[in-house]
Amino acid sequence: MLINKKDGAAGLFFVAVGLLYGGIAWSTLPFGSALRMGPGYFPIVLSGILVVLGAVIFGRSFFSGPGMPFGIVPWRGLLMILLATVIFAAFIDDLGMIPGLFVTTLVATLARPQTTIGRALGASIGITAFCTLVFSFAVRLPIPVVGPVFDGLR
Repeated sequence: MLINKKDGAAGLFFVAVGLLYGGIAWSTLPFGSALRMGPGYFPIVLSGILVVLGAVIFGRSFFSGPGMPFGIVPWRGLLMILLATVIFAAFIDDLGMIPGLFVTTLVATLARPQTTIGRALGASIGITAFCTLVFSFAVRLPIPVVGPVFDGLR
């Protein structure tokens, strides 16, 4: 029997992520009930759906044929996107919306090896301007436009 290794790996990955986040939500957040949902209700339900979908994808991998080989893993892209997410989460409160988004977008655009510095800067400026207008001024998220790190410069 030939299994589709990509589908099998993806299914197991979804099951693992669903179990991990479901377990974290179950142990740290109150669940509540369907009529009085607690903060853990939605993450636990989503984690359960992810586990079920992962199991279905994994089960389907036994019947869908061998599929395509894995190929080359784009490590640079994977690491840059992960780094951009960590930078945003770690520094958004201290840097504020504009510098935090700019640095995050700049790092994320460098995930593609063919991206030039000019395009990366242009994309970073454009995305930062758009997101600042939408989230800071239109939606009024409680994130400072410029963070406390820059208080001495004002």
